[in-house]
Amino acid sequence: MTTYLSLKDHVYNFIQEKINDGTLVANEKINEKMIQENLQISRTPVREALIQLATEGYLEKIPRRGFIVKPIDDKKAKELYTLIGTLDGLAASLAIDYITDEDIKKMQKEIKNIYKAIEDKDCKLYNKLQTNFHDIYINKCNNEELIRVINQLRRNFIKHSYSEDKKEDSISEILKATNKEHENIVDLFKKREKKQVEKYIKDIHWDISHASLEKL
Repeated sequence: MTTYLSLKDHVYNFIQEKINDGTLVANEKINEKMIQENLQISRTPVREALIQLATEGYLEKIPRRGFIVKPIDDKKAKELYTLIGTLDGLAASLAIDYITDEDIKKMQKEIKNIYKAIEDKDCKLYNKLQTNFHDIYINKCNNEELIRVINQLRRNFIKHSYSEDKKEDSISEILKATNKEHENIVDLFKKREKKQVEKYIKDIHWDISHASLEKL
């Protein structure tokens, strides 16, 4: 069945995309006029989408300034890691019954592409490929509500370069170590280790000690 989006939904998705690809960064003011001109729509659906995004915690309304992209503090980042790790691990365990050899090959291909993005210092592509990797098994968990909640939680993280306050070499090693974890996840999928893959993703891959990378 075809789903028709309202104008407000189009604006909502447009802003989310700009946040996720790093075009909009933390504490940046939302340019309402630019959105109106870009999407060729009136002010009303833009305001409706901004209010919804603020209600959901992605934006913040500042008096006499308008809406800004809400930053993530250390406490919220850790809370999100705990939630996403638990649900991501659950999705992986459910997906094992549906994962195919072709899905495994797709995950392995994304891992290779991620290593190249790290070498090229292409942070936007790295963020996109990371999401692609996880989506392969999350979308095979056969639980639409679980998929929806995971995607909603992941949208809280504003994609960024990671490198403002750390040396590039240090960041590169951290990202490579994260991608090595992806390799371990694939190995567990290949062995059909349902309990192990759930625990590994929850306790290792989404370890809250990594949450500081997402604090903005």
